[in-house]
Amino acid sequence: MKSSPLLAAAAALLLFAPGAPAQPRGSERSTMTQIVNGTTLTLDFARPVARGRENLFGGVIHWGETWTPGANWATTLEVDRPILVEGHRVEPGKYSVWLQPREDGFWTFLLNGQWRLYHDSPFPADDVVLTFPVFPEQGAHMEALNWYVEAISSRTATLRMHWGPTFVELDIETEPYTWDPLPAAERASYLGSYAFDTNDPTTGGPMRLTVTVLEEDGRIVGRWGRGAIALVPAGPAEFMIGFLRNGDLFDVADEMTLRILLENGVSTGAEFLWEGEVFGIGEKVGR
Repeated sequence: MKSSPLLAAAAALLLFAPGAPAQPRGSERSTMTQIVNGTTLTLDFARPVARGRENLFGGVIHWGETWTPGANWATTLEVDRPILVEGHRVEPGKYSVWLQPREDGFWTFLLNGQWRLYHDSPFPADDVVLTFPVFPEQGAHMEALNWYVEAISSRTATLRMHWGPTFVELDIETEPYTWDPLPAAERASYLGSYAFDTNDPTTGGPMRLTVTVLEEDGRIVGRWGRGAIALVPAGPAEFMIGFLRNGDLFDVADEMTLRILLENGVSTGAEFLWEGEVFGIGEKVGR
């Protein structure tokens, strides 16, 4: 008989109730977060330990079993921008992660739209949002199950699940940021120079600068200091800070945005925001 998540939680409360002797968990919880091209990937999982068992797959984990690669609560994957996993599109959101190991080496990877599941909960097959074959490989021994990034580039990463000598790799690809031209009338309303006298939100130190907003090839750029930055639309009259290499957009810092203040289609000033909160107001000092 399968235990319910409620019973499992109650058992945990009893275990750590006052007067009960403290006992270590068999599978400690862990998280892994990696940012790739401005996209945040977070894995939340527990780490079962091999403890000398050599038959992890085909023994501890039965062939054909739908298994969350972890323990306790189902392993989850959360992303804040669309990604491709082995070429399959995954929309922003949070998902539970499952594997079906098979003796012939043709395993199956699954993402499920229900993420708050216990490891032995009935598997909600109707909520599977993605499934495709994966193929296990052999390498160095990993005593406690782990999820980690094996390789990373400007837009891609290789995500690995590893337990004992067995690992499964997933190729992750992020979407490129777009920096599209804007209509002429809209571009004209943003142009000008804006002087800021505020404090840096990360250090608290003084931040005095003048940002000049220009147009190049129908797109909006900003200049302060030596180089130009791309102003990537993030909402009405609001722009993320984009970084250019040889004139091409290669990364975007979406935690800081520049918002142009408008009256009757004409800019009157600007604001800097950090994670959605205004930290500096800029006075318009030039066209």
